[in-house]
Amino acid sequence: MRRRGFLLGFCLLPALAVAQPAPTPAERQRQLDQWWARQREKEAADRFWNGPREARRDLTRDQVEQWERQRDRRMRRPPHPF
Repeated sequence: MRRRGFLLGFCLLPALAVAQPAPTPAERQRQLDQWWARQREKEAADRFWNGPREARRDLTRDQVEQWERQRDRRMRRPPHPF
């Protein structure tokens, strides 16, 4: 039974591939424009979520230490000995 389904699917596969005509140049351009719009949207989302992390890299060492002390205090960790 499984073999019959596999063979039927195998026979229909070329028919499905032939059934789709090549897109017109205008349709292809529209698809590409949609793809690029989606890429820009994803990059904007990445900048939104990763922006704060990237901004932290610009902190001075004093600012980073202050930030870590505040985090340790919130996490109720003992202060660093030096």
